[in-house]
Amino acid sequence: MSKAPVAGCTLRIGAQGNFNTLVSDQDGAYELKNVPADSYYFFVQCPAHLAVCSGPDNPDNQNCLMVEVATDQKREGVNFQMVPGAIARGQVVALDGRAIAQAKVRLGRGMHGEPTYSNTAAMTDIEGRFELTNLPAGEWRLEVEIPPVAGGLTPPVVYYPGGLSWEEAVGVTLAAGKISDRLTITVPRINENELTILVPPADATISDISVSVLQESPRLTRRIDLNAEGAGTIKGIVRGRYFVTARAASRHKQWAAYDVVDFIEDVYETRLQLMPTGSIAGRIVADKGDLPPLEGVMIGASWIHDGAEVDPINVDEVAVAVDGSFRIENLFGTRQLQLRALGLEWEVAAIRQGRADVTEGGVIVVPDATTQATIVLRRR
Repeated sequence: MSKAPVAGCTLRIGAQGNFNTLVSDQDGAYELKNVPADSYYFFVQCPAHLAVCSGPDNPDNQNCLMVEVATDQKREGVNFQMVPGAIARGQVVALDGRAIAQAKVRLGRGMHGEPTYSNTAAMTDIEGRFELTNLPAGEWRLEVEIPPVAGGLTPPVVYYPGGLSWEEAVGVTLAAGKISDRLTITVPRINENELTILVPPADATISDISVSVLQESPRLTRRIDLNAEGAGTIKGIVRGRYFVTARAASRHKQWAAYDVVDFIEDVYETRLQLMPTGSIAGRIVADKGDLPPLEGVMIGASWIHDGAEVDPINVDEVAVAVDGSFRIENLFGTRQLQLRALGLEWEVAAIRQGRADVTEGGVIVVPDATTQATIVLRRR
């Protein structure tokens, strides 16, 4: 490590919430005069070196010093060994080589489990170029957040050299005081992807058609506006599974439609055919003896696909009557019935649709019809 003095360093020296700020001179020297007796913490930042302390809660950092000053005492030799920072330079481009401006580039977690190093972000210029300074040595991931397209989903993080997951990330090796140059991050096709939804009204009296897209992972829901022709588009779609739903109302009915879209890339169009919603009705019974008290018990009909809940947050739910009867309106798809607020000494033994056990597979809702189901309880 060089013993050369470091000029222009900002030192924040604090005690009991009060701070003094100094700047080191050309010889790297500083001096704080006429200070009262107290315990002082030092926070040091230099233009081309790593910050030596982020706060007093870092006792393992030898440069995160607490200096005790007694009355009429002169403390000398409070020195800091500054480590030169590394520099990473490069460019963020699309698959076609087009520069991506206003992308946020930062250092991510280390390739060997090191935690994220803070305060490293930089924005790309109009040529897609970036420079990250004062970086720690080691092998690190580079992360990029590209700006979303108008009306599109928030793009996922892109990892150097162009992957969408940690597994695809390649580490960038940084050395103290050195420059890692010509780093090119190629962003996969994201903002160019489009999902178009068409929802033609099934009835002239239908109004207030509401369309939403639920992304499976990471989970999010986005409302889609339809134009006069009943078409809507969402951009920024990445590879994955999406659930598209439409709800509507007419004078005497509720309507619904849905589709499961396994999006790969480019563009995809789905056409939803509105159908009258269905209902699930039935009764709760005990396998032996009398039912437990059902006051306050709720029954939910969770929408499932391939055995998994589509949207655990929004579950159609109604109160169970005291005689064990129930009816859940305005449903579509396959529904798994669940009881909430049932006494701890009871559990669901089976859910039957006729003679079939649909406890795991769920109840298939028939449009414009009521499907009967029986829930059997037993003591634990």
